Amino acid sequence: MKRAQQQRQGRGGFDLVEQATHLLRAAPAATLAVYYLGAIPFVLGLLYFWADMSRSPFAYQHLTGSALGLAALFFWMKFWQVIFARHIRAQITREPPPRWTIRRCGRILLTQILVQPTGLFLIPLSLLPVLPFAWVYSFYQNATVLADGEFPGTAKLVTRSGKQALLWPGQNHLTLAIMLGFGFYVFLNWTVVCFMLPQLIKMLLGIGSVFTKSPTSILNTTFFTGMLALTYLCVDPILKVIYSLRCFYGESLQSGEDLKAELKPFVTASRQTAMALLMALAFFCVSPATAARPAPPAPSPAPTPGVSTSELDRAINQTIHKSKYTWRMPREKIVEPDSDEGIFARFFDRVGELLRRWTQAVLDWWSQLLNKLFHPKPATFTPAASGYGWIMSLEIMLYGLLAVVVAALAVFLYRIWRDRRRPPTPVPSEAFRHTPDLADENLGADQLPEDGWLNLARNLLAQGELRLALRAFYLASLSHLAARNLISLARFKSNLEYERELRRRGHAFPDLLSVFDDNLLVFEAIWYGMHEANPELVTRFAANVERMKASG
Repeated sequence: MKRAQQQRQGRGGFDLVEQATHLLRAAPAATLAVYYLGAIPFVLGLLYFWADMSRSPFAYQHLTGSALGLAALFFWMKFWQVIFARHIRAQITREPPPRWTIRRCGRILLTQILVQPTGLFLIPLSLLPVLPFAWVYSFYQNATVLADGEFPGTAKLVTRSGKQALLWPGQNHLTLAIMLGFGFYVFLNWTVVCFMLPQLIKMLLGIGSVFTKSPTSILNTTFFTGMLALTYLCVDPILKVIYSLRCFYGESLQSGEDLKAELKPFVTASRQTAMALLMALAFFCVSPATAARPAPPAPSPAPTPGVSTSELDRAINQTIHKSKYTWRMPREKIVEPDSDEGIFARFFDRVGELLRRWTQAVLDWWSQLLNKLFHPKPATFTPAASGYGWIMSLEIMLYGLLAVVVAALAVFLYRIWRDRRRPPTPVPSEAFRHTPDLADENLGADQLPEDGWLNLARNLLAQGELRLALRAFYLASLSHLAARNLISLARFKSNLEYERELRRRGHAFPDLLSVFDDNLLVFEAIWYGMHEANPELVTRFAANVERMKASG
């Protein structure tokens, strides 16, 4: 999505939910502990309040105290949800969370006391056609996310929350639809688990209760309130992260904070690299010995010889005519002499001239390299050592290395030439024959063709493996019948199913049916029964297979 379109419509709903889930999974345990430090007491207080008000006969007497306690737990929860959202915001911007002073915490608590209680009435009313639910719900979520106590005043918080609630309505509605479906399935999961929990306890631990005697007795208003509370504890943290991301991207349209957050890892890395380089320079350039020793007085600069004007002009002219400066010069107009050659002839002449220049440049480079290797400049003679010995050793080593390279190249070229002249030696190829395991009960007749089974059966018969030869002949008969489309091979089919299928399809071949039935009785009596296989019986079985082949 392009950035301009993303600014108009916002990120996709699925992308926002996925990013929020990733942030929540990557959040440290302390961040999640901050959220549940406020949410769990309120949920427990709400469950107690609901059960007490619906079951206790003295509920009216302590209604006021219980309601005030529940309101205090509600404000306690909203306060810690603001802290949680601020930690998530610090995780998004890659900054450390702010310091929580008493004054700042007091501002957060005051704004939440003034703003959040109205949501208990307006959010249920927004489900009616009077007010749109998505905008109202987003406003109160934004009031939790943006109330970081940095900007004093409730009016400013309301303005910022309303502005972000009106931003990207399509994204807001899609995100709420996704989370509504997710919350519904979380509620179903908790309901099923808690409904089956008494039965599981009785099965595993043998502990019975009233809920095991009457499982439907657990289905009351307190049970469903508890399931809604568990669903809230699972889903609401993701919603807080989603609206933290919405407010972050919404305010970044003016502040560019999202770009700063993306560039912050690179800035931090470059800053650490620069500090490491400065420390290394300080360590290597300023040693303790040089720091303790006073610096010697700087010698007076020696007079530099003057440069003549002609040498300076020559250096300037040589510099400005280098290839990296010639593009600044005006293009020269080259007047070519008149010739009778055509355009193609002139083109090939230029190509030939270019190749000659390239060849000459390569030869000059090679000549200079050889001169440097084999004809170095003579060293200055000193009385201590002439230096000719190591030069001579270097020349001998280079000549020896060159001889080895030339010899290796000659051997390589000779082998290539010899292999080209030698005719290729044909390699006899032999087809790979797979011999199936006839003792395997999962063996199917489709693993070999009919001739393969027959050859295998004859070999086994010659080796004296009568029982295996009998099964090979039987599989050959099945393969033959499948080739004639009288049966269809399948490993899950039994012999009886093959017989029934043959009766349906091969009713025009009565002799074939009788031969197959005879062989089937013999095969099952020997393979699955206690009858011994003898050569006469196997020979008769093979003859019946040949009769089946001839009956078509």
